[in-house]
Amino acid sequence: MIDEKKVEDLKQFVTLCQENPSILLKPELGFFKKFIESFGGKVSKDKEFFEKSASDESTEEKSDEEEVEEDENDKDDVEEEEEDDVQEDEDEEEDDDERCKDFMVEETIECPPLAPIVDEDLSDEVLEEISNLKIEAAELVQDNKFEEALEKYNKIIAFGKPSAMIYTKRASVLLSLKRPKACIRDCTEALNLNIDSANAYKVRAKAYRHLGKWECAHADIEQGQKIDYDEDLWEMQKLIEEKYKKIYEKRRFKINREEEKKRKKREKELKKRLAARKAAEKAYKANNKRENYDSDSSDSSYSEPDFSGDFPGGMPGGMPGGMPGGMPGGFPGGFPGGMPGGMPGGFPGGMPGGMPGGMPGGMPGGMPGGMPSGMPGGMPSGMPGGMPGGMPGGMPDLNSPEMKELFNNPQFFQMMQNMMSNPQLISKYANDPKYKNLFENLKNSDFGNMMGKENGKN
Repeated sequence: MIDEKKVEDLKQFVTLCQENPSILLKPELGFFKKFIESFGGKVSKDKEFFEKSASDESTEEKSDEEEVEEDENDKDDVEEEEEDDVQEDEDEEEDDDERCKDFMVEETIECPPLAPIVDEDLSDEVLEEISNLKIEAAELVQDNKFEEALEKYNKIIAFGKPSAMIYTKRASVLLSLKRPKACIRDCTEALNLNIDSANAYKVRAKAYRHLGKWECAHADIEQGQKIDYDEDLWEMQKLIEEKYKKIYEKRRFKINREEEKKRKKREKELKKRLAARKAAEKAYKANNKRENYDSDSSDSSYSEPDFSGDFPGGMPGGMPGGMPGGMPGGFPGGFPGGMPGGMPGGFPGGMPGGMPGGMPGGMPGGMPGGMPSGMPGGMPSGMPGGMPGGMPGGMPDLNSPEMKELFNNPQFFQMMQNMMSNPQLISKYANDPKYKNLFENLKNSDFGNMMGKENGKN
């Protein structure tokens, strides 16, 4: 037969191993590890595995439904991200296809020089030559001779003090020569001279559009059309706005997706913290329960009452306050033959004539509340004559098996208290099957011999 306490200890140990599997790696538990492996089980040798499993995955036991739900949510998130990535790739491919039609690459050659710094005013001869160069350059642009037109504009700018319009016209020629980088530089210089140059914004928007810089193109075309609206640029403006809208929506979508990822991550971390807190509370309660159980099972301060040996001077401590209420009406029929056991030697001074035939009728009314603290100084002058022959038989043997059985039965004290409160209950207890055996033990005990059989019957 297995000891129940050992089985309970084993259950607690298994629970502890489930909560903290790393304890199985301790050398003193090597025998238990071998026992597990002998049945086909495996105990990992990596401590980080146990630490990770206890902290990251969860310390709380989860139901199968919760685990399946989490797996499905993670799977859906991954699928959504993959779909979004595929859609982004497709959109980028479409954008690349559209841009490749008229896409320009930034040139690697140096940009044409800017105008030198001139403090003096230009002479009339220089101004007249600049005027002729402007006419020649415009004619060359109409004939699509952009290289020659560029040379004319370079000469004009080399004289110094060019206007914003000259820089804008040279920028337009540079864009026609597929030099967007130089075009943007000249338009920026033109805007430094005149911030309200609508043509400079429009030409620079075209250059950004050919480079695929749709956001910059959108800002310039919006500003240029705002200053001086041109219907001929409506198609280009519409294209730029469509591209800009796609970019804006895609960027907004990415921002929202990142925010959603962060939100889900925060929720998962919060769930993990709550699960860890619940697991810690559960472990704390289980630990307290084990400690309370161990302290209760190891408490040896309690011991059964020892009835061995005599009680010198009577029952230790007596009954505080005496026997409550006394024995109302006395014990019916008195104690036939006197009080057995008697008091050897009688009362000092004697009781004249003794007390023959016992005390018929008992002590009526008893001594309510008992004799508090005894009778100081004894019975004054004693009872002359003494108690003849004393009380034969002496006090009952409290170490007898019958007396021990009575004292160990709580019903005995309840029955005695009830009988003292109401002596008429004696016959009731004697005939009650519940108390019949107890009453028989009482009659067969030394108390019964001391008091005599009920009504003198055997």
